[in-house]
Amino acid sequence: MLVKTLLPFLVLILIHHFLLVPLIRKRLPLYLAFTAALLVLFGAWCLNSGERQGGPPPPQWQSEQAPPPPPEHEMAGPGPDGRARPLRPEVMKIIMGVLLVGVDLGVYFYVESRRRERRMKELEAENTKQRLESLRYQINPHFFMNTLNNIHALVDIDPDKAKESIEEFSKMMRILLYEGDSPTIPLSKELDFIEHFVSLMRLRYPEESVKIDMVFPDECTGAVVPPLVMASLVENAFKHGVSYSSGSFIRVKVEVGDGKVVFRCSNSSHPSGNDTRHGIGLENIKKRLTLLYGQAFALSIDQTEDQYDVVLAIPSQPDLKVI
Repeated sequence: MLVKTLLPFLVLILIHHFLLVPLIRKRLPLYLAFTAALLVLFGAWCLNSGERQGGPPPPQWQSEQAPPPPPEHEMAGPGPDGRARPLRPEVMKIIMGVLLVGVDLGVYFYVESRRRERRMKELEAENTKQRLESLRYQINPHFFMNTLNNIHALVDIDPDKAKESIEEFSKMMRILLYEGDSPTIPLSKELDFIEHFVSLMRLRYPEESVKIDMVFPDECTGAVVPPLVMASLVENAFKHGVSYSSGSFIRVKVEVGDGKVVFRCSNSSHPSGNDTRHGIGLENIKKRLTLLYGQAFALSIDQTEDQYDVVLAIPSQPDLKVI
């Protein structure tokens, strides 16, 4: 009996969900027309089935003593006690059928909205990834061009140091080849890259003219950072903070704690004609950080007549949207 009662509702939902709902995307007027026709047919079936089934005959003792029930049209409205009369079963079925169609339509729109939202996020992540790759490809050639120029300068001055610089350069390239394609790399890899780069630069500058201090954490605790961001800032410090004619210094400090990675770089300031740009990579670094972290990072730059300071704070375990 229960299966017989529920079967019409099941057929109604199946027809609406699999035959009519697909029409919403392409032919909305056709969907509305067919859905209205389906509900009319369902309502007519409910009314006809109610008339065919009728109600059970009253008990003999009740039929002999009680007066015959009033005509059907007189049963509408409140009863003798002022309470509203219950709806007829076939009317309840029609209302339940309309509600089921509405619920099915609501579920469809909810699933569709989630699908569109997910697709928009995928497109946004893909677009962001392409922009990041474009910015990274702009930084890398600039960075390595300066490094190769440094090696070239050492070839004539000190061939032995030039060989050492080529070895350090190969270590840097190895890190980039295996780690540089990701939006982020382990902080330990970035620090290794910086150490190789600084070792390369130490071969070019005398220790008495350039004082270089680096303080790195003993444990990186699984922190990750964008590749070449910190290294590019260190490269800028060498490019714009070192002078052959006067004493210079570069101080680099990296700290990990409270869910953040804090990078500090200070260098002596020796203004030149090219300092208006302060490195091609600086603007690209800001764009990359914005794409990766949104507003969840802090980059401050303070420049005085004698010193240039950069402080960068980023999440150590970011929830990146870029895959």
